[in-house]
Amino acid sequence: MRKLLFALFVLLGLGGILGWAAGIQPSSPFVASQMRNWDGSDFRVVMGGAAQDETRLRIGAVGENRTALQSVVLNGIDADENPILRYRFEQFPHTLELSLVFRRAGDEDVTVVSLPWPGNGSAWFDLGTVPEWRGQITELAFAEYPTPQIVPPMQGFRPFTLVDASLASRSWIGDVAALATDWLGQWPWSQRSVHALGRDTDTPRAQSLVLCLALFIALVVMGALLILRWRGAALLRVGVVSVFLGWILLDLQWGAGLSWRHAATQSLYAGFDWPDRELHSADQDIIETARALKQDLRDLPANSRILVHGASSFATLRMIYHLLPMNVGVLVLAAELSPAVHLPDRSIIIVYDVPDWSYDPKTRQLRGGGLTFTGEVLLRRDRLLVLRVGEAP
Repeated sequence: MRKLLFALFVLLGLGGILGWAAGIQPSSPFVASQMRNWDGSDFRVVMGGAAQDETRLRIGAVGENRTALQSVVLNGIDADENPILRYRFEQFPHTLELSLVFRRAGDEDVTVVSLPWPGNGSAWFDLGTVPEWRGQITELAFAEYPTPQIVPPMQGFRPFTLVDASLASRSWIGDVAALATDWLGQWPWSQRSVHALGRDTDTPRAQSLVLCLALFIALVVMGALLILRWRGAALLRVGVVSVFLGWILLDLQWGAGLSWRHAATQSLYAGFDWPDRELHSADQDIIETARALKQDLRDLPANSRILVHGASSFATLRMIYHLLPMNVGVLVLAAELSPAVHLPDRSIIIVYDVPDWSYDPKTRQLRGGGLTFTGEVLLRRDRLLVLRVGEAP
């Protein structure tokens, strides 16, 4: 009898944790009471090229900025009453990122939300977690583009099909489906992927899978203690086994994400040898600039201090990586370490793709980001400026 009560306690506890994680409201119906459906052919092409295939939309080309965009105009759907998004694609490439774009009544700007990779089945997303999802929605769109900083823009696109999409009111099925996609959906690599367990994007998310597993393990141990009245070694075994199984489950989930990301990497680079892979990277412009800089600065003393500033932390770090083994570092960090921002004479500053930084030849000063450096320009082309600090005019 105690074992039956324990099993019932664990199942009810699991259901409660899942309901809490999914945000299920007890008053919600089991199935959505209202749903708006759109076939792929209902979407019009805003960027790229596509053709209708019966009720589907076959996207065969990208447009401006290597982006494809399909939109449907709405007659004012209430966001609060329709927060559950379902979307379905076929043959969606691993190398593309998917975003939802929507516009509210009275707004000129749109809101963009990153979505999990759709796979070949239906995927769900709870838009109720997005702060901007409120009021009347007048336009809904999907945008697809090569994963930034990961996929070479010229290489990432493959044709795919938009099957259908829908917005629905809250229901137990919709909330649980959105939770499952949130926990198990795949996301591209990001700079945080090396230390993130689960999703590593800024998209609003459901409750953490790690937290829910921890709560469930605590529930099992508490049930064994209070209902089965296990003590000592028996209770310890329950705790250890529960933690071990939870760890395995998390590891399988992480491994599935790694396998998906590996498939994306393999589709990009499997056909190239190692030297060619570097030439087909997403930052090919940075690679070419760094190689040219190495040639231009080849006569500098080996211990010359070179400091880099780029349009983003990614651009800065990648430029530094490609300039190695030169004595190179981050300009902003060097400035923070020196409150007076006084760099040693003959230090080299490289500013890449930062339009709000400017150099005045009359004063010999480079200004940007609240910083000022005096020196002579060694090299200036397109988006690149190289300055030698402290050089006499």
